[in-house]
Formats: sequence, structure tokens, C-alpha cells
Amino acid sequence: MSQIKNVAVAGATGNIGLATINALQTAGFAVTALTRGGSTSSIPADVRIATVDYTSIESLTKALNEQDAVVSCVGAFALASQPNIVEAASAAGVKRFIPAEFGADTLNPQTRAFPILNDKVQVQKMLLEKYEQSGMTYSLLYTGLFLDWGLENGMILGVKSRKGTLYDGGKTVISTTTIATIAKGIAGCLLHPEETKNRGVYIQDVAISQNKLVELTNKVNPGEWDLKEASTIELEKQAAAAYEQKDPNPMSMAGSVFRMYFGGEAYGQPFKKLDNDLFGIKGMSDEEIETVIKNICTSDSKPGMSFT
Repeated sequence: MSQIKNVAVAGATGNIGLATINALQTAGFAVTALTRGGSTSSIPADVRIATVDYTSIESLTKALNEQDAVVSCVGAFALASQPNIVEAASAAGVKRFIPAEFGADTLNPQTRAFPILNDKVQVQKMLLEKYEQSGMTYSLLYTGLFLDWGLENGMILGVKSRKGTLYDGGKTVISTTTIATIAKGIAGCLLHPEETKNRGVYIQDVAISQNKLVELTNKVNPGEWDLKEASTIELEKQAAAAYEQKDPNPMSMAGSVFRMYFGGEAYGQPFKKLDNDLFGIKGMSDEEIETVIKNICTSDSKPGMSFT
């Protein structure tokens, strides 16, 4: 039985945060949602809410007192707030910290070298230091691209609009995971603290190529596609130039993201060793992937952002 009972979630109102809260509650944890204030209507009524100032270590430390674990689900544009959360968690005596990884394998040397990941690498170094100083342990959860989110907004493919970009011919097999399974993996790390202590933890629903996803989409949403092609090597060069020129637009670095996911084995794709069995993650069949695609294609909701 896990010695972790009370869990605080930062970034609680985002897609990953809300799914994580649900998974943690289902697993029997007492959950506290850390928020900046504003609307909290999306958070379940039985979840404790703590309003914090992410720029204040004192505010965060107060909120994290008596918490056994912290899960950071902050978005990409809020990663700079994580060092303060780590500092506060250590000061408050938190036992386990799960940072906002949930994507590419940042323990892979070539992936780790991308400047766009500097904030994540900094947090990993802090977690090593805090383990030595206070004994706070950590888990780094790697999931690959978000399957359902990436098919809805076009980061992988726009299955509803039948638009998208095939990277390196669409042949690269990549690890992908749905948001619900990511949340299950987060809860699993806390249910199995010894097995997931101070290491990278790898899960996926399916390893699949863009070409295969086009094939499956054609079964449930047939029609003509508007597909472009791009070289991830060229995209990486463009991102590197933007970084050198200190381009303030974060999207100018997007080429690095596509390179680290679609660049193949050199960047740890797809994952070779999985922790699926530890968490009871069975993976997805073609039919289950088709259901995900069908649900996206028949939904009236619009993605919060679009890559197509």
C-alpha cells in the first residue's frame, strides 16, 4: 500500500490537471488543487482548493504543508514556475514530486539538448539536489505525444478536417498516449512509489505512425486529405536559427518539438521499455484507436489551439 495519501496538483484546471484529479480520486487519494484564483467551476466539488501565488515560495510552502506528493501539470508556457514549486515542496516535507514531463524522453541525451527543454532539465537537476538535501523523491513520467489531443488539434494529424503535415514521410513510429491514460500513469506512480522512485517511467497506449493513423481515419471519416510534407531535420535547423536570434515567439521553436517526436530512435522514439504492466495499461487496438478518431470527428467541440 502506498504511504502517499494527500496529493496536491498544480495546473489543476488544464486538460492533464483535471484528468489527473479524477484519476487520483478514483485511486483513493485526497486531492488539493493549486490555483491562481479565478474560476474553479471545472474542479470537482469535493476537491480542496488552495489559492497560491506561484511567484512566492512562502505562499506555495504554506499550501503544500501536510501534502505527501505534488503533481505538476502546468502547461508549456508556465514551466518557469516549476522551480518555485519544487523549492516549496521540499521545504514543506513533501515525499514525492512528479514534474510536468508527460511527453518526449528528456533523459535521452539528444532530446535533452534541445534549448526548448531547458526549463524541464533545470527542474530535473533541482529534484536531484532536493533528494540529497531533504529526501524528497521524484518520478519522471514519459508518455510521448498526447494521442487524442494531438488528433483533435492537428499536432499529430487533423482527423476531423483531414488536414495535416506528414513529418519525414509519415513513416516514423512514435509512442502516443491518451490524456486519460497519462492520468492513470500519474496515479500509478503514487500507488507504486518504490517501483517508480527517482527514475524515468515510460507508458504508451500505442506506438503508431502518421501513415497508419491516416489509414484508420479513412475507415471512420473517409474523404480527400490536404496533407503537406516536412523534413524534421530542416525544421530543427529553423528552430536552432530562431533560438540563436532570440526570437521571442515560442512557436518559432516548434520545429524542435517535431524533431524530438518524429526524429526516430535517436530521440528515443518509440519507447523501448515500458512500465505499462505495472499500472495495468493494456494498450490500444486499431478498433479502439478508430473509436477515438470517430469521437473527435463527431464532436461539436473546437480545439483550444490548432496546428492545421
